[in-house]
Amino acid sequence: MKPTPPKIDPAKRTFVPPEPELNLKSAQNIVRAFVCLLVVPLVFEFAAWFTASKTNLAAACVRSGMQWVLTHALHEGNRAVYLGREGWLFDQHELDRLVQAKRDGNELHAGLIKLASQLKTQDAQLLVIAIPGRVTLYPEQIRPGNYAGAVRLKSEVAKLDELKAAGIDVMDMTDALWEFREREPVYFTQDSHWTPEAMKAVALAVNKHVREKFPRLGNTETPIINATILDHLDAGDLARELDPLFPSNLLGDEEANLISIQGIEPSAKSPIVLHGSELMRVFDDAKLSFSGGKNPHAGFATQLGTLLGRSLDVRGLPLAGDTYEDKKLVICLLPMTELVP
Repeated sequence: MKPTPPKIDPAKRTFVPPEPELNLKSAQNIVRAFVCLLVVPLVFEFAAWFTASKTNLAAACVRSGMQWVLTHALHEGNRAVYLGREGWLFDQHELDRLVQAKRDGNELHAGLIKLASQLKTQDAQLLVIAIPGRVTLYPEQIRPGNYAGAVRLKSEVAKLDELKAAGIDVMDMTDALWEFREREPVYFTQDSHWTPEAMKAVALAVNKHVREKFPRLGNTETPIINATILDHLDAGDLARELDPLFPSNLLGDEEANLISIQGIEPSAKSPIVLHGSELMRVFDDAKLSFSGGKNPHAGFATQLGTLLGRSLDVRGLPLAGDTYEDKKLVICLLPMTELVP
């Protein structure tokens, strides 16, 4: 006989909820969320077209955040910039230069020898000023140690001797700037260019050298000038290589105290030609670090012209076909990394 099932207590019955229904408000919220997910990437893409680099801002923000973690948590730079000690940044190409066994030919070196020969026929002199790199003067920021002197390539001295043998007047500023760094910084921590203090020290040395060897080229009268002190902040070009979007947030800004000098303008009629690249233009070119204005007049050409008391014929790097009619002295301000790659 089948047992009789117990009676079910109505109070203990399981409650089955009704099937959910999508109301109008919930549907509108889902549509809004979908539209936002669709629009946000498009906004970043459209905004990228209004920036100079056409960079995807969403990707740039992610890279910026990741670089902050790499820099501060893991003490790493990237493929272009090496993060040294105490926040010092170095160009990876400059580090590779010290360890590269085989080097390509240097057209600039051969071009200077050819230029010296050309100037000799015109009774003019070529003066080359070689400026050492950051790694040469600050090796302890890469590998700790007590360094008795600058760390440089053996081939540098040999290449400079070849220039001297060709009749070129050479000023190798490596040892002088190694001593100078004990008093003032030669380079910025986060920027590849030299400091205003180092630039002035080299300008003073060149002025003394020119006045001693070419006394007729220096003006004994004090020119009328208008000097203005400028203070500029910049994150540094190496910091921008690490984080193009927010370089100042990565390691902060550095300060440059410049002296803007008005009154001695470049002149093509000057008997002195000054050749150079970024090292010469860093505090004059508004596109480079610490420019702080459209035409600051605070770079090496202005400093040297003021000390010599005369205008200079300021040009870029020497090029084939350059003429030097009525010139008495041609000065080339060159980083050692360009002179001896």
